[in-house]
Amino acid sequence: MSDKKYRSKVLIVDDEPVNVMLIKAILEKDYDIIPAYDGKEALEKIKTNAPDIVLLDIMMPEISGYEVCEKIKQHSSTRFIPVVMVTALSGLEDKIKAIEAGADDFLTKPINSIELITRVKSLLKAKHFHDQLVKSKEKIESHNDFKTIMANIVPFLLQNVQPDKRIEIIREMSKQVEMVIWAKYIHELPCDKKQTADISCDIMNRLGGSFSATTVTEKGYTVLNKKCPWGESGSINPVLCMLTKAIFARIGIHVFTNINVDVKNTIAGGDSCCLIEVYS
Repeated sequence: MSDKKYRSKVLIVDDEPVNVMLIKAILEKDYDIIPAYDGKEALEKIKTNAPDIVLLDIMMPEISGYEVCEKIKQHSSTRFIPVVMVTALSGLEDKIKAIEAGADDFLTKPINSIELITRVKSLLKAKHFHDQLVKSKEKIESHNDFKTIMANIVPFLLQNVQPDKRIEIIREMSKQVEMVIWAKYIHELPCDKKQTADISCDIMNRLGGSFSATTVTEKGYTVLNKKCPWGESGSINPVLCMLTKAIFARIGIHVFTNINVDVKNTIAGGDSCCLIEVYS
């Protein structure tokens, strides 16, 4: 992955090329500039280039800046892109019309470079915070969906499976969970028991637990957990504790010749915490 810092994309829309060049000269040091010279081209480039902010002239032929702004704000995929109306119009009615169209800010020509830079920076900062909130919300929703599936559907699927087959299925499930999370977050194999304990806890915590290694010795390690990754106390199917045990076993085999995983206490079983011992 490239370490190059992401540069926000600024779409500048004006039917006068000289105005586009002027704003570009002010902003191109810090941002990637996307020019457009009429409303139709602006709407096309919003679809293809996904700008982070739009600087939009009002008085343009065929499609006015007001209409472009309205279309941006009407579509769910673009409504949170900041739009700054940049125009020679300065009347109160024009500003009100821009706000009614959904504009986030208003700049009057001739452009003051310091004011332009400040407004753009401020609106991009607000958009960045919004984007982070959306990502966090999606992550939380995905995490909750995963927990719902694991906590409710898995026990249902296993309830009519013979005990010997159930262990085999859980072993395969733990393998898939480990592979997905390992590929996304862990990447490197552990080389000692401390790293193995930390990775095991990290994987379970990404599933929603609160696991930590309390003791690490040459023989093995003890793990304490105070938050079940599979649901709230009193509503957890104990079969999911078998999945937790299987995940610890799968990770532990990278450093243990002969591995034992003993689950001493479980939240699902009514204990205040989970206590797991992993040793040779």
